[in-house]
Amino acid sequence: MSGSSRRATMLAIVVFVLAWPVAHAGLVARYRIDPWELFGWSMYALPAARVQIRVEVERDGVTGPLRAMGEMRQRVKRFALRTTTLGSLAPTSALAREIFADDSSIDAVIIVTREILLDRETAHFVARDERHRHERDDT
Repeated sequence: MSGSSRRATMLAIVVFVLAWPVAHAGLVARYRIDPWELFGWSMYALPAARVQIRVEVERDGVTGPLRAMGEMRQRVKRFALRTTTLGSLAPTSALAREIFADDSSIDAVIIVTREILLDRETAHFVARDERHRHERDDT
């Protein structure tokens, strides 16, 4: 490696190390990714992300919880981990497609993501729920 390419490589590394904390903080703020993941330094300002997933299904107009067993239960757990890490960048449509493929009697899937956050004004943990509804024809 020549001196100029070595210098350019070192400069690129320095720029990345200086710019990444700002970029990571922006990702955490906008997409709610886990501040403790992705080589981020936002972890020093926020508690680790906590996300809970609840899946409901609709059959013939009646909504009830998904009774996930075996492999489907593992898929939901993997989705919860992915959502904890990636926040809103983890699409719920992929999990809905897997659920529809697993059970043809399901008309709609409702995925509720509950994020446990620190309220900056009260310094208490609060829960924020987001509902994502997927119709069989939409996915």
